[in-house]
Amino acid sequence: MDSWRPMDRAPHDGRWIIAINRHEPDLRAVVRWDPTRFGDARPWHVASCEHGHFNDAFTDWMPFPTFPECENENGAAE
Repeated sequence: MDSWRPMDRAPHDGRWIIAINRHEPDLRAVVRWDPTRFGDARPWHVASCEHGHFNDAFTDWMPFPTFPECENENGAAE
């Protein structure tokens, strides 16, 4: 699995990532950069809610792990 990276290096291309909440470090959130979603200064948007978060709301991030390959009915990887 990938290691945690500082938020200043998080992708700003709209992909979903996993992030650590600054004020509650035990919480992880699925977020993405989307400054135009609501036209506000809170560009980080959490998948489970409708409001944005400021740039400094999260401390670290990591990409989602790759999915394992699935086997088809014949036992071959897809």
